[in-house]
Amino acid sequence: MNLNEIAEKILQTDRIAVVTHASPDGDAVGSTLGITLALRELGKDVVVLSKEPAPLNLSFLPFYEEYGLEATIGEDRELLLALDCGNKERLSMERDGFDEIFKINIDHHVSNEMYGKLNYVDSDSASTAEIIFELMEALGVIPDQSMAQCLYTGIVSDTGSFRFPSTTAKTLRITAELLETGLDFSYIQRVLFSTSEFKRIKLLGRALMTLESHMDGFVSIMNLEANDFNILSISDRDSGDIVNYGLEPPEADVSVLLKEAEGFFRVSVRTKLQIDASSLCGKFDGGGHVRAAGCNIKAESLEEAKRLILEEIERMRSV
Repeated sequence: MNLNEIAEKILQTDRIAVVTHASPDGDAVGSTLGITLALRELGKDVVVLSKEPAPLNLSFLPFYEEYGLEATIGEDRELLLALDCGNKERLSMERDGFDEIFKINIDHHVSNEMYGKLNYVDSDSASTAEIIFELMEALGVIPDQSMAQCLYTGIVSDTGSFRFPSTTAKTLRITAELLETGLDFSYIQRVLFSTSEFKRIKLLGRALMTLESHMDGFVSIMNLEANDFNILSISDRDSGDIVNYGLEPPEADVSVLLKEAEGFFRVSVRTKLQIDASSLCGKFDGGGHVRAAGCNIKAESLEEAKRLILEEIERMRSV
């Protein structure tokens, strides 16, 4: 499947719904709002589906307020465009009408389950926003500054401001074209990477106090209890960047953040060189990227959750 075929199908369709994964990040929201702007410029009737609002730090994006207003596919919708989501269960929407509607699945996660009628999954792209840029080209849409704002947000979010190994020459070429719109990229960088609410900084402090070193420093593990989120009145999705701090020790190759839930632990994983984060999380029915992934581990205690993931890392190291 190529993007020209997908563009042809979209151009033949008038009423479209766009959706991405639950707990949306910068790439998910930037891609969704970017393609929404492009399709509306083409005269399409587009609805954004989501069970929840987008993160507050993305409120500068155009049409941010449409996130979380609708979650059910209207009977008039002809096509569902699913973005940045590896499996249909994680799509942030109600299931009414899902099986019947024509689905296009666009993603860059290697673990994608190809659940669309049409699928375009490019794991060589650093972000789904890159693919949306290319889709806009296929649709004949030249990104304006508002679209560029969305796509740039997606790209810098998933590349860690161009720090992650997923960044390619193509990533930078696309970024250069977005900057040519006059985009105020320094404002976006400041909001995404240099601005945090007081309670998020406090949450970071709580996590760092739990930092442990395992396997002679090869693995860093941190954890957050349910009570940490309750005391600070903060959502667990506001903890996304904390796991990156575990990779700062030069000897660390894997960083793990365990977040307590009811009967299980939400797990975020980041890696440098030796361990494939997606494969590691895949052992617990999760997935993601080679260097950044997530999963849920069913465990009765924190110590059990640590043991399970450390045993799997040890096994992967020995292969």
